[in-house]
Amino acid sequence: MLAKLLSGKSFLAQIILGIVFLVLFYFKNQSLIVDWESVFGVFFFLLSIILSFVFFRISSLIKLHGVGFWYFSIWILCFSGIAVDFKIAASIFTCTLIFWRLLEAEQSPENIRFLFDVGILLSITGFFYPPGFFLCGFLLFVFIYMRSVNLKGFILFLIGFTLPLVVGVQILYLIGQIDWLNSYQYAFCLDFWSYPLWGLIPLAILVLVGWADHLSQSTAQDIHKRRKYFLSFLYFINWIVILVLYGGENLNLLAFLALPLSIFLVRFTQYQKSEKTKEILLWLYLAIMAGFYFRYEIIEIYNDLLGNVAF
Repeated sequence: MLAKLLSGKSFLAQIILGIVFLVLFYFKNQSLIVDWESVFGVFFFLLSIILSFVFFRISSLIKLHGVGFWYFSIWILCFSGIAVDFKIAASIFTCTLIFWRLLEAEQSPENIRFLFDVGILLSITGFFYPPGFFLCGFLLFVFIYMRSVNLKGFILFLIGFTLPLVVGVQILYLIGQIDWLNSYQYAFCLDFWSYPLWGLIPLAILVLVGWADHLSQSTAQDIHKRRKYFLSFLYFINWIVILVLYGGENLNLLAFLALPLSIFLVRFTQYQKSEKTKEILLWLYLAIMAGFYFRYEIIEIYNDLLGNVAF
């Protein structure tokens, strides 16, 4: 039933899903202190969700738009606490643009103007969340291995990368935000991920199965789609490395993984021949994420029940 509803071409299911997401997002963050930082944070956070929704609608990678938004909205809702930090929320928005821009550039490899766009977006990403600069590992691989970059393209990238940083630093000086600049000297101090994620192991297994399924069928797929999937994989791995090195105890930083993770899961789901299998995958994902989100409540209930049992 759910798989059939989300697989339809009608906007109704996606509109309902969007409304449910906004309602849950409101109740989850209704205690938020209203100031300019939180307002801008929520604005950029919701803007990145809208952008991702449009991506699911028009991307050639995804056939089942509603299924893609199902996976994305549940993940991003679980880690929507990131909206209180307007810097990271803005960084998520620009990262979404980088990801989409690189996938679209795969369709026209001869166009080097996209390097200027990516340079600007990467610069803005790092300006708001400095570890985001390490996306350059992903970008270097894309530029050097998967496409030829001449001197003109490299210069365009450098100009695009430098311009926002120069303008941003000047603005911070003018408005007296020296503390923001001073914080950059500590931004690259290692802060290894220390939050336990045992509850997400079933999801990790599901993603691994999806990757294996993609590799087993990759020879029969369109080369452009295959390269886009590979770019999604590199982007995902790059963010995993960044979070491992700098994530610390900020669980909500997992919001950065929402878009590539959703692509992996929706592609695995949409190529299943059995509607029953699709249904199981959708409900299984919801169960895993609900179990992870309510893990403390579940443990508390379990302890209460166990405490009332006499042996």
